[in-house]
Amino acid sequence: MPSYMLDGVPLDHPAGCWRLKKGTQRRPLPGARAVKVSVPGRHGDIAVVGLDLEATTFGLSFKVSSATPSGANGGYEQMERNLEALSALLGVRHRLMKLRYEAGSIVRVADVTITATSEPEINTGAATARITAVVEVPGALWRDESESTWLGASNQLAQAVTTLAGSTGPITDALLRFTGPAVQPSIGDVATGGWVLRTGGLLAGERLLIDCGRMQAAKVMTDTWNLSAGTDVTGEIDAIGPGSQFRWLHLTPAVAVGDPFSRAVLVSTSATSTDANSKIEIRARRAYL
Repeated sequence: MPSYMLDGVPLDHPAGCWRLKKGTQRRPLPGARAVKVSVPGRHGDIAVVGLDLEATTFGLSFKVSSATPSGANGGYEQMERNLEALSALLGVRHRLMKLRYEAGSIVRVADVTITATSEPEINTGAATARITAVVEVPGALWRDESESTWLGASNQLAQAVTTLAGSTGPITDALLRFTGPAVQPSIGDVATGGWVLRTGGLLAGERLLIDCGRMQAAKVMTDTWNLSAGTDVTGEIDAIGPGSQFRWLHLTPAVAVGDPFSRAVLVSTSATSTDANSKIEIRARRAYL
């Protein structure tokens, strides 16, 4: 059975203090942010691809019981205490919360906020209550729980990023690391045609770190993924391709022809003056619609 956890707390309480009602929504699919461009003398609209995704919203419906945390029946007073505890869990407004969705071996997480809760429906005689919370996923996408790191060649076309296989959504916040020697290192996403590169070179032992999500870059001298440990070179980074004026590389899965179960992120890399020590690494979490 699928289940949810909010900030590490099961939304189906182990002792039955509250449970999600049957029929609670699965995590919804995000829609595209609509853009329509029409011109006189042409039928319909001009096709626009690469649309950004809208935030998703869905409801979690709970039944609150009179069970104590130890599993005993505490009557109406305990139901009130359970309702207060659940309201406190759902009432966090000063930060995003971590919602975890699990269905067997499938685990997805998202940063969420609770935008509204319904007025509790109280059944005094049965000492139960019903309440619904409206959950918003501002970032639209769900992610893996932890990052993985992929190692690839510094000068090769259409390499499969095996650690990101199976994604269904674009990864917009990958960390890239080039290790020198390399002159004008660059990396491109095959699906979208977007590229990010640095004019200039890296000496042996130097590393170029590129944070695609924050649109920052640094050159470091040690084996680290920490941009603050090096020299800022953000102004030396060029991005080309669709949407490159306001974002850096979006690693996008491509579906194999006729096989929707085969989803791969392909990247091409390019650099000159490389040797056996030159390499590219990608650290990221898979993304899901």
